[in-house]
Amino acid sequence: MAIKGKVERKVKQDSEQRPSRIRRYLYLFLIVCEDEKTEPLYFEKFKTRFPDKTLYLEMVGTGRDPKGVVEQASFEKAKLATREVDEVWVVFDKDDADENKTKINNFNEAFNIAKKENFNVAYSNEVFELWLLLHIKDVPEDLPMHRNEIYDLLEKQIQKIPKYKDYVYNHRKPNPKTIDIILEIGNPNLAIERALKLMESKKGLNPIEANPSTKVHLLVQKLNEWINYYNFIP
Repeated sequence: MAIKGKVERKVKQDSEQRPSRIRRYLYLFLIVCEDEKTEPLYFEKFKTRFPDKTLYLEMVGTGRDPKGVVEQASFEKAKLATREVDEVWVVFDKDDADENKTKINNFNEAFNIAKKENFNVAYSNEVFELWLLLHIKDVPEDLPMHRNEIYDLLEKQIQKIPKYKDYVYNHRKPNPKTIDIILEIGNPNLAIERALKLMESKKGLNPIEANPSTKVHLLVQKLNEWINYYNFIP
């Protein structure tokens, strides 16, 4: 890929101008999430798969609405202004963005700002937990899903595993073990395939109408691409 040549050129740049903790990294990846716990925890798991001093993965949880997430991404990028941020991804959900005109406008504006800032968008309709559910279960392409239904299905699917029969999913107080459980019993490759099928079925629809769907797989595929690149042994 042509972008890899950019990484090689970075080795020759003056590292003294970069913040000490990231100055030796070849590539900087910034992920700004709507959720403050579940989403950052999920992407945190990718860090250990990169060789030392290759890709610097920075996760930020905001607790803000979609527009606020994108605005926060601009702020976080500016904080790293002493070196180039190679990729910025914003991760947010539709949730109740279609509840009223103000929320609809804010949701749509999030995409407009992201496009102007050249940020990549990994949204989910309705919620990020749909992406987690796709690790362990297919969902109908033609039936809209309320977020509570997604939470309930996620809980029930995990409870099918005998040792997790007492598992409870609480969106307001996320179980810190949820991500580990999903990665243990689920299949990320199947999740990508299922997400692709959902997106294909929603082709031509605006994100706010594309229920259920998620583009988190695009971010995961990109991270896997870099993992394979940095771990490649000729």
